[in-house]
Amino acid sequence: MTEINKRKIIQIEAFDEPEISKMKAAVTDDFYIKNIYGNTDKKTLKEELKDAEVVIGAPPLSLLLEPEVNCPKLKFVQMVWAGTDMYTAVEEKFPSEQIMLANGSGAYGLIMSQFVIGMTLSVMLNFNDYHRQQTAKIWERRGPVQSLDHARVLIFGAGDIGTAVAQRLQGFDAYCIGVCRNVDKKRPYFNELCTLENAEKYIPSADVIVCCIPNNAATVGYMDRTKIGLMKESAVIVNVGRGNFIDCMALNDALNNRKIWGAALDVTSPEPLPKDHPLWENPRCMITPHASGASFGHFKETEKILCDIVCENLKRYCDGEEIKNRIY
Repeated sequence: MTEINKRKIIQIEAFDEPEISKMKAAVTDDFYIKNIYGNTDKKTLKEELKDAEVVIGAPPLSLLLEPEVNCPKLKFVQMVWAGTDMYTAVEEKFPSEQIMLANGSGAYGLIMSQFVIGMTLSVMLNFNDYHRQQTAKIWERRGPVQSLDHARVLIFGAGDIGTAVAQRLQGFDAYCIGVCRNVDKKRPYFNELCTLENAEKYIPSADVIVCCIPNNAATVGYMDRTKIGLMKESAVIVNVGRGNFIDCMALNDALNNRKIWGAALDVTSPEPLPKDHPLWENPRCMITPHASGASFGHFKETEKILCDIVCENLKRYCDGEEIKNRIY
């Protein structure tokens, strides 16, 4: 069967050729995969979308909704990111209710959990201050530190990333409380579960708050000035989820007034932070550029896991089976 007679899958992410070959091997003979990564300008993508049945990647929703594109054959979008808010946290919806959406959940816990532990310890042990001292050639101890040993950790988000964080925290004998929608679901490595609606009561006793919860209407601005004010002075907050979960100005004030020990932000609101934002200069805050979940060109193992997820779902799609990580 020639390609012109086959059902088309377009691939728009930075997978290497060996991974593309695995994807091609995962589909049945009536499909073909066209890799257009590196040639995804708007005009090209619009033309390819017109007769694509499956997309590996995340084409802009605005493009999918353009009348001239229309996506008449599109039935499945397989994202490689865990966050889906570019599609799910907006009023506009896919051009058809028949289009399935799946994410890359399961690929990022491995590296992001290490990032969280590293950031937490860096703040607790004053590594940020020591780095500043090194650049100024100052030999001086920074005084008191905090410890993760037997810490009480409140983790907003008990999915793949939150679970991986909780697993690594077992090495510190930490008590982990997971915030999730379904508290009846068995979730390993958590000592306790609660919903977002009743998570506030756990804030005052938390030594560490880790934020890796998906973005939705209920989470925007959740850690506001009032909730930050509930944290104890020795507490650390780490955000690797969505920047709008935390009120950054309220956080800056709390740090300046030593109401909390410190913060580590891999995501901010707005993002990136404006150059005149006071958090840049706050010595009690560690900032990284949304790097905790970087995959392509950063951590090959994440790419391999993503490839496995894509291949499994391509096979499931071709066989008419239930899609893994399906959002809708």
